[in-house]
Amino acid sequence: MPQLTVDLDVLRHALFDHSLSQVGDSLLQAKVTSSLKVTNVVFKPSAELAVRVLNRAEDKDEDSVFGKNDAAHIPFALQSAWVKYRLAAKAEGKIPLMDAALGASGDVALIDYRLHSATDDAWSAVTNDLGSPRTLFDLDDVKKLQPGEALAMELGGALTASVSFSWSDVLATKLPELFSGHTPVSVKLKSGLTTSAAVKVTDTFSVVISRTGDGHYRFAVKKAATRSNTFGIDVSLGLDVSGAPGVEEVLDAIFADAPEQALKLREVVKGKLEEAVRWKASAGFEYEYARIKENDSIADFLLLDDTRLAGDHALVLGGNFAKISDALRQDVNARRLVNYLNQSTLTRRSSFGFTLGLGKWALKTQDTSKLEMMTRTSLDGGFQLITCSGTRKYDEKNVPQNDFEWTVDLKAQMKEFLANPTSRDFDYGLHLLMSIDRGAIREDDLERMLDLAAMWDVAVPPLADFAEAIGRKGSLRVQLTLDRDELASAIAHDTDVASWAEPLAMAMPYMSNFPERRTFAARRDTYTKAWREWLESGQTSAIRVNSGLTLFERTNGPGSFAWTVGEGHPQLRRRLDAFAGGGRKLRAAMTTAQKPEAIGDAYDDLSQFWSQRLYVAAVGRWLVERGATHATLQVEYADVVVTA
Repeated sequence: MPQLTVDLDVLRHALFDHSLSQVGDSLLQAKVTSSLKVTNVVFKPSAELAVRVLNRAEDKDEDSVFGKNDAAHIPFALQSAWVKYRLAAKAEGKIPLMDAALGASGDVALIDYRLHSATDDAWSAVTNDLGSPRTLFDLDDVKKLQPGEALAMELGGALTASVSFSWSDVLATKLPELFSGHTPVSVKLKSGLTTSAAVKVTDTFSVVISRTGDGHYRFAVKKAATRSNTFGIDVSLGLDVSGAPGVEEVLDAIFADAPEQALKLREVVKGKLEEAVRWKASAGFEYEYARIKENDSIADFLLLDDTRLAGDHALVLGGNFAKISDALRQDVNARRLVNYLNQSTLTRRSSFGFTLGLGKWALKTQDTSKLEMMTRTSLDGGFQLITCSGTRKYDEKNVPQNDFEWTVDLKAQMKEFLANPTSRDFDYGLHLLMSIDRGAIREDDLERMLDLAAMWDVAVPPLADFAEAIGRKGSLRVQLTLDRDELASAIAHDTDVASWAEPLAMAMPYMSNFPERRTFAARRDTYTKAWREWLESGQTSAIRVNSGLTLFERTNGPGSFAWTVGEGHPQLRRRLDAFAGGGRKLRAAMTTAQKPEAIGDAYDDLSQFWSQRLYVAAVGRWLVERGATHATLQVEYADVVVTA
């Protein structure tokens, strides 16, 4: 049993003749006069032992282990009190934690939460606890945990994990790059075909092992306050030197009907596919990881089979959550997942844009706009790393035969800790996604989405290629992704308001019963003049065509031009002006040193024009005309997904 000698004189006055319920929540400190040795590691105290009594529901635990919410490892309970011991120390010896084992000396915090009755004598409780100190390293100490107790540890290192996502999601963001300068292609894959990559995060982590009220052991790795001002993610394709899993199947699908002379591109495309997987894994993992708050779980699970305790304890200390995630997938009877990367699933099959799972960051209501700015501050308070995410989303999940749904995601994230970060220190990106989900895909749905994709400059396959999708349950998606350079180019200059005439004309609602409404090119020819007049003067002449559309326009009903610029979109011009102003603010944020809050100001203005299908469709076209090239179409049905 490890021994610890503590000078308790400073605690005597605060605790003597008091029950634990009578001790306030102020931090108490005691001097440690000896080292603590556990196995082959010696911990030399680098600060005083911090002691705190937690006995009220409103007590705040800086390590978020104790609390009154459902996610807390130790939930508050009446008639109980906890004494929390936190020892900051220098570790001498090799700590086999988080893969990148600490060298000869490293900072570490050892934490123990001891459960007592609220009526227990405070002095006796503390002296007895310190007579038998416990640490997370010792499996015997873990076994001694009572329900409602926890052991934790905090230190810097490298955590490894494996991320999985579908190949169709890789192609959705990278297909335009794979065949740059070559003939456009569409790729048909099985929707369940996934790939994976190993990621390693270098950061500061806390590990928690607790005992639940029903006696189960709960394991968690959390993101802790940084110690070293360093943060990074490394990505590899694992041990398979031949490339990412599934790459050959993707290549077979790409080159299935290719002429003989095109096959020489296969190895070139293979290399690009592997690089695309690395990009998706690193960009997506980093973006999601950066948005996880300090003390939130990266991985969190319950052990249901105590015979696995020794093995899982070793895995946690090894920091290898690739193996943990494999175990969670393979043996659901032995463990139950609480959280993994702040997500309730280990394999992402609906990931878009920069993320591995965008859906969880967008609120699940019909029309939402959310801006999150996550700031990590170093322990000394001198350095910051900030991630800003602005998401505007509209969905109709509960509407039968729903119309378009859309998500627009503006990202801005720092790559390193800085003393005085400005808006120029961020990497920026923009992602637009429009989708339709159907219980039974109709031909009209396909025509509309193929037309939208063509408007966003996708080389779409003919409608006949999707004949087998008609009548089947499925999803249709069109998305546009801009990296920093493309986004900077698109907003580099102010544009005359009349330049929006063509994008807005093309974005007019698709209508199959009028030839002037069936294609974006026909809508452009029919409505550009009217839009230009309205944008410049607020007035317009009659729409003149030689079909039944003339009568439709004269009635000014829903979908007509007069309705679109009137009661259908009464704030159109104001929102367009706000978007133009947001573009100027974002350009200034990207090119001049401003406070990071300037990014939020730009998002507030830009997002006003992401509130209607007409606006989002027009923005996509406007961006394409200014150099955006990463647009794709996806049609998913049965067990098939086609990406163009």
